[in-house]
Amino acid sequence: MKRIIPILLMIVMLSIFGACGKKKDTDIVKSLGEKIDKLEIYEVDAVMDIKEMNKSHLFDVNIKYLKPDLYKVTLKNRDSNNVQIVLKNKEGVFVLTPALNKSFKFQSDWPLNSSQPYLYQSIVKDIVNDKNTIVTKHNNEYEINTKVNYRRSKELNTQKIIIDEKTLFPKEIKVLDASNNEKIIVKFNEVKYKPKFNENEFKLEYSMNHAKETHQGNLPTFENRTIMYPTSILDGMKIKEETIKDIDTGKRAIMTFEGSAPFTVVEEYLSVAEVFSASELIYGDPVLICSGIAFQTDNSLTWHQNGIEFFIISEVLTPDQMYLLANSFLVQAEK
Repeated sequence: MKRIIPILLMIVMLSIFGACGKKKDTDIVKSLGEKIDKLEIYEVDAVMDIKEMNKSHLFDVNIKYLKPDLYKVTLKNRDSNNVQIVLKNKEGVFVLTPALNKSFKFQSDWPLNSSQPYLYQSIVKDIVNDKNTIVTKHNNEYEINTKVNYRRSKELNTQKIIIDEKTLFPKEIKVLDASNNEKIIVKFNEVKYKPKFNENEFKLEYSMNHAKETHQGNLPTFENRTIMYPTSILDGMKIKEETIKDIDTGKRAIMTFEGSAPFTVVEEYLSVAEVFSASELIYGDPVLICSGIAFQTDNSLTWHQNGIEFFIISEVLTPDQMYLLANSFLVQAEK
């Protein structure tokens, strides 16, 4: 009995001291919510890896935020050097493509309408909204597992978030599919909590001109454009009809595919706008694909790649099928 009492005391003491150094799951979630409410400004540099077609597609990402709801996300594709900017200001949501000197305005409630793996506010929203959030403490980090809410994708299911214990800012995000394959990885390299922004930083024209000056000499020039064909389509699908015409900017191709899930692809060479003017209005949401930002509606997907506008339309294909189809244009193939 004398031996048992010291052992019991030791167990009790270890339990007490262990509890003192550990926060409850609800405490962490509450702390993150409070930090978001107090956050007024930040700037982050990150690297994003989208894994598709058995390859990593890397982007350098810069995120700027100013309270209450001004966002500016600059993505540079390391493969093509193409730069795109997603901008939310008082006038709306825009996607800018400096190489084309063009911008597109969205009828969308981006960025908080769905999960955004590179945005702190979106990450915390996913954590707070998931009643089954799992928090695990490792050294000076918290590993948080939650569900994701990709508005037009059922392929992406969960995410693993590594949070710094001291700053409560994410260090790494891994977005997983239903088979636990890593599909998107974002690593946050540098966080500035008191950056100095130019007062025009979130204005459309300033953002376009500044991007062209910053990336001058590195933006793609689209000299070697060619009509592309999808390399990944559903079994039984085949091309039914194809028309390629010469137009002022180069070529336009219309391809019709038939089978169990028919769809049409339109490709058109784009010209670089000499003068930056009003944005083209798009009714849809900006979504990530391997080449950059695409524009998605219920039955279509549009994106720009190597100076060509790609447009997929189908009443049958799901958003995930359109996503996979679009990514398969990254590889040139025979019909």
